[in-house]
Amino acid sequence: MESKFTKQRAVKFLSYYKPHRNIFIMDMFFAALSAGSVLLFPLVSGYIANEVFTGWNDGSWKKLLAASLVLALLTVLKVVSNIIYAYFGHAMGAKMEESMRKELFAHYESLSFDFHARNSSGKLMTVLSNDLTNMTELFHHAPEDLLMTAIKFIGAFFVMLSIHIPLTLIVFFALPFLGVAAYYTDKKMEQCLLENKRHLSDLNEYAEDTLSGIRTVKAFGKEKEHENRFQGKNEIYTLSKCLFYKLEACFYETVDACPQFLSMLVVIFGSLFIASGKLDAAVLVTFLLYAGSLAEPIRTMLNFMRLFEEGKASFIRFMDMMEIKSAIREKPEAASLTSPRGEISFDQVSFHYGYETSAKLSAANGRPNVLGNAPEYVLENLSFQIKSGQTVAFAGASGIGKTTIASLIARFYDVCEGSIRLDGIDLRDLSLRSLRSHIGIVQQEVTIFNSTIRENIRYGRENATEEEIVEAAKLANIHDFILSLENGYDSLVGTKGIMLSGGQRQRISIARLFLKNPKILIMDEATSALDYESEEMIRKSIEQLKRNRTSILIAHRLSTIRSADQIFVLSDKRIIEQGTHEELAAKNGEYAKLCRIGQL
Repeated sequence: MESKFTKQRAVKFLSYYKPHRNIFIMDMFFAALSAGSVLLFPLVSGYIANEVFTGWNDGSWKKLLAASLVLALLTVLKVVSNIIYAYFGHAMGAKMEESMRKELFAHYESLSFDFHARNSSGKLMTVLSNDLTNMTELFHHAPEDLLMTAIKFIGAFFVMLSIHIPLTLIVFFALPFLGVAAYYTDKKMEQCLLENKRHLSDLNEYAEDTLSGIRTVKAFGKEKEHENRFQGKNEIYTLSKCLFYKLEACFYETVDACPQFLSMLVVIFGSLFIASGKLDAAVLVTFLLYAGSLAEPIRTMLNFMRLFEEGKASFIRFMDMMEIKSAIREKPEAASLTSPRGEISFDQVSFHYGYETSAKLSAANGRPNVLGNAPEYVLENLSFQIKSGQTVAFAGASGIGKTTIASLIARFYDVCEGSIRLDGIDLRDLSLRSLRSHIGIVQQEVTIFNSTIRENIRYGRENATEEEIVEAAKLANIHDFILSLENGYDSLVGTKGIMLSGGQRQRISIARLFLKNPKILIMDEATSALDYESEEMIRKSIEQLKRNRTSILIAHRLSTIRSADQIFVLSDKRIIEQGTHEELAAKNGEYAKLCRIGQL
């Protein structure tokens, strides 16, 4: 995927104006009025100068008064128009930013785990905030700046041309040089800005990663090391900004002197024309005023170029994100899962991570993937069945693929080969929303949102009543603790639930699942990081949660899985043993070995 501003992307950019076309039309109308008032101002001023230079008479007072009123009206018209188009233009830009932010956030949520594993939240937030803000300014100013500049430049050119052709051509002689300089600088500034935004994204990504793990940083006394690494990235970002400012300063300040150069040309050549009798003083004053008024559209164009480069670079990054396709795709005809029995079967399933981002073998020519080497499989030709209402456990060494199996059942990843079926239906034929609505997951790392305990429990079912929330908390053995807090269910838990212990966070997550009431329950090492007392409380909650559900247990502790109806032992990418705890222990195989060495 190329990071460029292509024709297709330009069409996409313009499409964001469509819902706000009424505001856009009004914005352009008042921008045109403002530009027109500026264009007429030198002409009326020149008329006054002509009255003074060509001889004062009794009627001159009336003409002067009338011209002064016109100038006053033009000034009022400009001020009022500027206020209107500035407000509505910014409002339009903000609404467009709102639409894009909504679209991008929804797109982030639709992308697979593979994408989120490769992109930190800091990087994603940079596009969602900084880049969209840059685009707001571009959405607002780009049409106005182009329209007003065109009116002022073209209007001034034809007015001046009607007054004195030779002097007009001299005045506009410098503009082609400005255009050439602008083109070449535009390309350099675009590259510089894209590089600058990459460095900013890297800086935000590192800051977010460090601050989210601040407990670990402090526990290991690594503050200084992180500070030094952050400063290194900070310096790189600052250097890239300074390079951009250098380009900007050299170009803008040179071009900004253009109006002075134009005025100089008017004075020099205008004086020669006056001396030769081909021009009068009043026309020279008019030309000087127009040459001076060209400073505003030139500055407007310079400002537009800066906004355009920043906005274009941001839009390129925005589209780079929006054009990423999710590895997990839902079929248009995907079926909705209702009242599942909970029977799960794996049929010759093979899987490796990176499957979503590496190219598959081409069915047509059999060429290898673009990475140049075959990825390492986590699972190969894996087959097993889980009956409805059965509790099964997966045992094996760390990194053997137990969590991968859980992720495949929830379809966080798709299989590379084979199929997974729920009640005989391939998971890929089911809608993701309906599939996951019937699956509940308890993980070691629990996500608690920075809200109240009530809202965190209600996350399991948004329309849950107060009585249902309390009942879920009681079933999860967390109700008494909640009542012991000063604000009870309205107590705030802090960022990532920092004000709660690990066991309390786990029991809140279990309360969520009681509300959700899923048919399939997955417990992925839910108690491995807890002390014995917390584990016992959660184990009791889990036992209640498992009733009448298909339950899948992944754990390192024997106490968690020994009561399972069936235990699958993983090794070398496949199942090598299966049976109850007693059956496997009696075999004296891999399972018995794991028990002896303390891995279960």
